[in-house]
Amino acid sequence: MKSHPEAEVIIIGAGITGISASYYLSKNNIQHLILEKAIDVGGIWTSQKWPGIRCDTDIIKYSYSFNPFLSQQCLVSGETISNYLRATCSEHKITDKILFGTMVKKAVFDTKKKIWNVYTNKGHFSSKFIINANGYFAGAPHIPHFDGTEKFKGEITHLLHLDKKKNIKHKRVVLVGSGASAICAAPVLCANSLSMTLLQRSPSYIYEENNSIGIFVDLAQKLYRRGWVFPVKIVNYFLQLKDDLIFVLFRKFPRLGKLFFKLHWKDSIDSKMFEENFQPTYNPWEQRIPVSLGLKEIIKNKKLNIVTGKIKSFTESGILLEDGRNIEADLCVLATGYNLSLFKFEIWIDKHRVVTQDINYYKGMMLGGIPNYFQPFGASHTSWTHRIEAISKLIIKILLYMRKRKLDTVVIERKKVKNNPKITPNYVLRNLSKLPAIYGTLELPSIDNFTFHFFRKSNFKFSMSHFPKNR
Repeated sequence: MKSHPEAEVIIIGAGITGISASYYLSKNNIQHLILEKAIDVGGIWTSQKWPGIRCDTDIIKYSYSFNPFLSQQCLVSGETISNYLRATCSEHKITDKILFGTMVKKAVFDTKKKIWNVYTNKGHFSSKFIINANGYFAGAPHIPHFDGTEKFKGEITHLLHLDKKKNIKHKRVVLVGSGASAICAAPVLCANSLSMTLLQRSPSYIYEENNSIGIFVDLAQKLYRRGWVFPVKIVNYFLQLKDDLIFVLFRKFPRLGKLFFKLHWKDSIDSKMFEENFQPTYNPWEQRIPVSLGLKEIIKNKKLNIVTGKIKSFTESGILLEDGRNIEADLCVLATGYNLSLFKFEIWIDKHRVVTQDINYYKGMMLGGIPNYFQPFGASHTSWTHRIEAISKLIIKILLYMRKRKLDTVVIERKKVKNNPKITPNYVLRNLSKLPAIYGTLELPSIDNFTFHFFRKSNFKFSMSHFPKNR
């Protein structure tokens, strides 16, 4: 197997998280290499191209603080985000540090040499530290079993596999799901199909966005273009604070949240439809809230039919529900979510494989008992990027502290922590037994990000070899 020169840091993945890590490492002159399995940057924003894919977070706060995306729209398409990430990598010379088409299979920490050995399809790499930015979705989507699929004369596909260029002009489409992906895709599929039904097993809380930026965001962007950076930072903080306040209020006072959504949809649908299709069985923000664009309009114009019910089986011409209703269809698109996979490769310490099931996950940054290993994880209810940048900066402080004192390893103690996720959508519950337990944060970035600025060495365990190398 081909061996490559040692790097101080290896980053695995060139999506949102890996790009952030690379930027801050470069800013602090820390030599590093990025291993990316795909042939382009951007992660899911480049690899996934289904109809309607977009981010449901305001782009000004989803983009990086060091390169804010200025736009007259709050929400932008996946393609726009992919182009933005590609441009960010080019502008900051991050692309030069990436080895594309490099799939990591195994990483082994050598406790004697204090280095990581990373084994890939392109040979062996070694480094002192790993920053794992390989994302949290598994490659394959979650596809439930349905009886009678072999009888159906139409086509069944998952949204992830649906080509946005596919001609559905003369097809009766049924979109199965009620999460963020389904709500993003529904208006686009509705505009291009003969008829459209959104079939949901259970409703979600949905917030309709008008997609125009407010006066303060507009002013901050204009000032930024003139060289005034601070107003955009202030806007970002208040947008984050608003997200966190809503999250806390809706979780603490669920009746308030339910009333909000009832009033939000009052002028668009009648009370019967609201009761049947817009009242979830869970409380607001126990699951992520999908953000819609244009959903109210297509419901008002009766272009979209929403049905709530459980699928009993497929028939030759459509879908039969448990209550006896039948939905005719030519194309069934499953927006049934994803499976989670935080660990895409084996992690070993010497000859012992690390058991990651239920492992403690400090601040969504370090995993218990794994030395010199970081795995940044964003907040669950708001902009992924805000926390990722805060974690990237804290990692830099740790690395510089170790460099100055010639320290070899940093680790968080392995211990039992209760796995208590802040949100509980089906894709989390399905995989809960396999997921690490995050602790050490409030899961409120407007507060947590301040604590990330303070590096407390007592929270980590450092060690030095008896005969430290001269560096």
